[in-house]
Amino acid sequence: MHELLSRDLNRVAEWVMAVLLAVLTLLVGAQIAGRFLFGYSLFWSDELARFLLVWIAFLGMSVGVRRGAHPGVDSLVRTLPPAWGRAAFLGTITCCLLFFLVMVGHGTLLVLRTWVQRSPSLGLRMSLPYLAVPTAGLLMCVHTLAVARRGVTPPGGGGSLGG
Repeated sequence: MHELLSRDLNRVAEWVMAVLLAVLTLLVGAQIAGRFLFGYSLFWSDELARFLLVWIAFLGMSVGVRRGAHPGVDSLVRTLPPAWGRAAFLGTITCCLLFFLVMVGHGTLLVLRTWVQRSPSLGLRMSLPYLAVPTAGLLMCVHTLAVARRGVTPPGGGGSLGG
């Protein structure tokens, strides 16, 4: 269950990231062409590019958790006896989940607090870029639970958050 949900959500996140990156690339290209070829600047493009980059970065963090691409310190854990390695693995999973839940909680508060604020150029609710924080936190919780369910452990008996 967790694994299928994690896989499907990760596919959606990767697809959304690809679309956002394409839009960002076209937007920045149009801005550069406008400035240098036509002497005209899209006043709102910098703000939108910043918002797109925030979403790409946070979704990218969740994809990194799913893929086990974030840096980890396995050398010490690999030298531990299997029981200690499993304990370290569970401790890592617990710490990750707690951090991601804090992201969800505080990110949600941030979204609610900024609901009335509008961005200067686009007039968008400032909650939209901040919504990336709790969204990524939820995705990372799902991915971490899938990793825990798989019980990913490296060779040698230690434990690691990876996937």
